[in-house]
Amino acid sequence: MTVPAFLLSAEATFSAAHTLPGVEKCERFHGHNWRVRLTVRADGDGLDETGMAVDFRLIEDALREAVADFDHAHLNELAPFREYAPSAERLALVVCSRCTERLAQVAPHTHVDAVEIWETPQYRVIYRPA
Repeated sequence: MTVPAFLLSAEATFSAAHTLPGVEKCERFHGHNWRVRLTVRADGDGLDETGMAVDFRLIEDALREAVADFDHAHLNELAPFREYAPSAERLALVVCSRCTERLAQVAPHTHVDAVEIWETPQYRVIYRPA
């Protein structure tokens, strides 16, 4: 049985470079204009006095904060990617973790439903936490 819920999304973009050792062509230093969508889930019966499940701005702020250090960076040099290369999948995991922590503080009645990351307009990964 499906439980009623609202899914709300916000997007952010950033430009960053990376290398993916062991992946043909991607081993070379290159960059992307990344696009990220954060979708959160809120209970269908959990509307506040304004009629909203959660303010879009809280979702957007959590996402922008999660990717702020990625913009115009060499991703391989950032702490979350020193041990593992910054693939789109790894970026999705990091964004999910960061957004989960932030939303627990500002909108504890929500949960991350999905993080979508576009490396290019044609290539996208979707991560859905358990």
